Amino acid sequence: MQQLLSSIKGTNPNFRGVPCWKVDNFTHGALVIYKSEKGYIESKEIHKRAKEESSKEVSTTLIREEAGNQLAFLDNN
Repeated sequence: MQQLLSSIKGTNPNFRGVPCWKVDNFTHGALVIYKSEKGYIESKEIHKRAKEESSKEVSTTLIREEAGNQLAFLDNN
C-alpha cells in the first residue's frame, strides 16, 4: 500500500507526503498530506480515481476517511 501511495505522490505536485502504518495483518493506515487546502481541492478527483483503482487491484476496502484541517501534536518522550 505504501508503494502505491508513494507512486501517486510522484505524479501530483500538491502532495507533501504519505506516511503509512500497519495496524494489524489486515488493516493499514495512511495520511495523505497536501501542501495547501487549495492543493487538496485540486487533487480530489485524482485521489478519488487512485482509491478506486487500488481497491480493484489489491482488493482493499476503505474503512474510514476524514478530510479537512487536522491538528496534531508531536511528543518526543
